[in-house]
Amino acid sequence: MVAGVEIESYTISLPEYDITRELAFPRKGVGERGEHFRRDWSIGTEYNSRPFKTIREGLFLVKAGLRKYSHHHYRSKNDSQRGKQLLLVGGWRDRFAGAHIHLSIAGQTLDKADALHLAGHIHDHIPFLIAMGANSPVWAEELTNLASNRIVKASKIYFKPIRRSELTMRSMDEMLFNRSRVTKPPTLEVRVLDANVPEYLLAAVCVVKAVALAWLAGKKSEQRIPHAAYLRARNAAAERGMRATLDWNGSAIPATKYLDRFLWTYREELDMMDIPHDLWTVFKLLKRGWNGSALLQAAARAAYNEHPQTWQRRFAKRYVKALDALLAGNSILDFTRHLDVETPDLENVWLGRRNLKLV
Repeated sequence: MVAGVEIESYTISLPEYDITRELAFPRKGVGERGEHFRRDWSIGTEYNSRPFKTIREGLFLVKAGLRKYSHHHYRSKNDSQRGKQLLLVGGWRDRFAGAHIHLSIAGQTLDKADALHLAGHIHDHIPFLIAMGANSPVWAEELTNLASNRIVKASKIYFKPIRRSELTMRSMDEMLFNRSRVTKPPTLEVRVLDANVPEYLLAAVCVVKAVALAWLAGKKSEQRIPHAAYLRARNAAAERGMRATLDWNGSAIPATKYLDRFLWTYREELDMMDIPHDLWTVFKLLKRGWNGSALLQAAARAAYNEHPQTWQRRFAKRYVKALDALLAGNSILDFTRHLDVETPDLENVWLGRRNLKLV
């Protein structure tokens, strides 16, 4: 399977550390073949990765691509500190920023019939993807208790829920079939993820790709729930993230146990992917209930408690430092430390089944 990602983004204006929707672009000539830096008409800045066949390659490409937005990495005669840094969140002011995953089949063309069959395998895991990828606890510059304001407030407009047997080419569905264009082949597009840092985004790609590899091998769908249960789980995931209760084949289970069940069920497919260690760290954070939204809530709350009048600037300063460190090759735990967020100890966290650790 071949994958690619699109990431929409807010921006942080420097040196004021104001959170805006101003457009950001890298310097001309730094993009690679297949990589695109675009203007999104809703939020502003959008990054499109090169297609990638392996998760390790994808993580490298996305981090390297996003790093190109930081102009201060380049030598220049201009010593000005003015510039922009990305703010990879699903919401902040009055617009939503998402991340989309595109899937195609290596060496062949994905037709609509195959895309519909594959979508049927992925569909009932979408609430889990929402729980993993929720990253918009802030809306209208106010910190809320929702994990994904984007999903709660905008699903009826921008990524409408579909049924398992349904797949259209409507651009506002939560999952759709894209016909081929000059720049890319036909793809199945999953649109429910909030914008997020590469590690959390690629962890979601692991989930989608695992299901796709099982489908490609002719395995049956491992998850089927009624549409009403699907909608309840979808809403719970948007409201509570990894602290939600989801549905696995009719059994109500916490999202953290859903993670274990998924990793164990698709262990053969995951073993084929050569998943980097940092992504297993993300899965352990998710097992502890720490998705991107939980990190942002903790960071924003810490900044607010220090000084309510300037909390956004304080948060933005830490986020710029944290994202610079992450895109420079540091780990997701370094990212959380720069945000001044203390995450749980991950030393004894097991994934899959107890005493049969996947990592």
